[in-house]
Amino acid sequence: MTSNSGIRIPSRLPLLLTHEGVLLPGSTMRISVDTARNMQLVKSRLLKGTSLKSTIIGVIPNTRDPEHDTEDLPTLHRIGTAGLAVQVVGSNWPKPHYTLLITGLCRFRVAQLRKERPFPVGEVEQLDKLEQYASADAADAAGADGELGELSQRFYQVAVQLLSMLDMSVPVVAKLRRLLDSLPRETLPDVLAAMIRTSNQEKLQVLDAVGLEERFKKTLPLLTRQIEGLKLLQKTRKPRPDDDKKVLAVRRGGVFPGRQFSLEEDGEDEDGDDMALLDRKVRGVNMPEPALRVCLKELKRLKKMPQSMPEYALTRNYLELMVELPWSKSTTDCLDIRAARVLLDSDHYAMEKLKRRVLEYLAVRQLKRALKGPILCFVGPPGVGKTSVGRSIARTLGREFHRIALGGVCDQSDIRGHRRTYVGSMPGRIINGLKTVGVNNPVFLLDEVDKLGKSLQGDPAAALLEVLDPEQNHSFTDHYLNVAFDLSQVLFIATANTTATIPPALLDRMEVLQVPGYTQEEKVEIGHRHLIPHQLEQHGLTPQQLQIPQDTTTDIISRYTREAGVRSLERKYGAICRAVAVKVAEGHKAAKPDAPLPGPSHAAGEAGAHEQEGGERRLWGTPTWPCPLRCP
Repeated sequence: MTSNSGIRIPSRLPLLLTHEGVLLPGSTMRISVDTARNMQLVKSRLLKGTSLKSTIIGVIPNTRDPEHDTEDLPTLHRIGTAGLAVQVVGSNWPKPHYTLLITGLCRFRVAQLRKERPFPVGEVEQLDKLEQYASADAADAAGADGELGELSQRFYQVAVQLLSMLDMSVPVVAKLRRLLDSLPRETLPDVLAAMIRTSNQEKLQVLDAVGLEERFKKTLPLLTRQIEGLKLLQKTRKPRPDDDKKVLAVRRGGVFPGRQFSLEEDGEDEDGDDMALLDRKVRGVNMPEPALRVCLKELKRLKKMPQSMPEYALTRNYLELMVELPWSKSTTDCLDIRAARVLLDSDHYAMEKLKRRVLEYLAVRQLKRALKGPILCFVGPPGVGKTSVGRSIARTLGREFHRIALGGVCDQSDIRGHRRTYVGSMPGRIINGLKTVGVNNPVFLLDEVDKLGKSLQGDPAAALLEVLDPEQNHSFTDHYLNVAFDLSQVLFIATANTTATIPPALLDRMEVLQVPGYTQEEKVEIGHRHLIPHQLEQHGLTPQQLQIPQDTTTDIISRYTREAGVRSLERKYGAICRAVAVKVAEGHKAAKPDAPLPGPSHAAGEAGAHEQEGGERRLWGTPTWPCPLRCP
């Protein structure tokens, strides 16, 4: 079928050797190049060439290129495909290589190998007509007479039957159906053989079929096998309510002369199941009507979008986030005031003003169910328990608790989120927190709200104005979601050390509760109720191994931990526990109960000793005798 006139390829072509696949005329394939001869071909021919002729190369299938150019070439496959290199991409990882995107033009036969180095070049004989891709008039000659015409018509009917089993609403399927009528019949075997699931050996047989009649006969059984596989798959698939058609989409790709098709049944079936599951989740999550309309619109776009597009993953992540948000899921508040008072008293000593405000909220909730969450701001020195009392309030109400650290935040996108047009966009911390707790009425602790920063990326304090305004946060709009979310049921608690650095507009939206420092008597009670048992548990000690009387605690507070909170006091308790843990680990035996207690003049490691460290006298309640130990 050698053509004597018309469009011709160059009679001498550089040869690219590959064993990865088979390039058929009318299809497109990516070929990885990393061997010496093939790399030299790309560098010398494709990258330095300036004409269209320099982009045409010969692809020899079923032939492995030697790793080094010093090795001899293997026997070349007798039939190859002339291809047009439409894209060259280079990379140095994990080793230097190129990736070529090549579109097949026509078959050729290698008549003579002209040279082997630096890359093989051969005299070729063109076997196919290139005019068949430019005009459909040449197609009539193939199907006009005799057995070849009947075979061509039968092949066309089988191809139409195959496409009828696919979902015509998929754009690539509809485009392929139009191509069946527009492409010449003699090109259909190559195009369809590149589309359907076939082995490299079967494609190689189609490539070697130079005669058109032989090519039809080689490809027709492959189409028939594909149809039988689809029929069997449709019988075994479980029927679903949304299966109004016998759907099996083609792998997203292009058509001649662009990209290659492939009927990937299993992968597309799983993808269809995922889409149906996502559709059911969107409809069953009970979100507001505006949000539901946006989700259904995005889901419709997602179904028509090829998976290879970058926007596919972004849209899918957006829909999964919308499904996971607690639009209507909430916890039931515990409104028992007596139980709440007992729980608050057991968790925290003093703090009467804060406890009274929580009990007032519970009382109002008993009288009025539909109550917006208050916006509280605890202002006090460090270490007085502002953060821990917020966690205790959540436990008292029976709500989920989530802490958002705002110290040093200087980008308003941390609060409002990024718009989805940006690369790496994500929702803000408010929406992320709601996704984490899974309910729409948690307790949010906005920690260190007085330490917000400001930069070129915006003012996060200004973004908090909408979040902390009871008149606006019922329709809070995150930039990533771009739909309103109701925050009116969230109980916001902010903490700060001072109100001087909080913007007046933000401070005006919060109910400020001053948390003063503890008195010495309160610190003693807190130490023996909470700090000492906690430190004993942290250091693996028991109350029988270490007992610290109140007089020792009073001395530590008055002489070594002059602060508003109790953090330094807790660190001193920890130092005592570590010193006792050393004595216990050394295996000291228990002292007799009537043993005399050492006086304050004993060594520095004994109980009640005063140790000089860096000019500062430190009191250590760590006795040197073994358990049971008791500080004087």
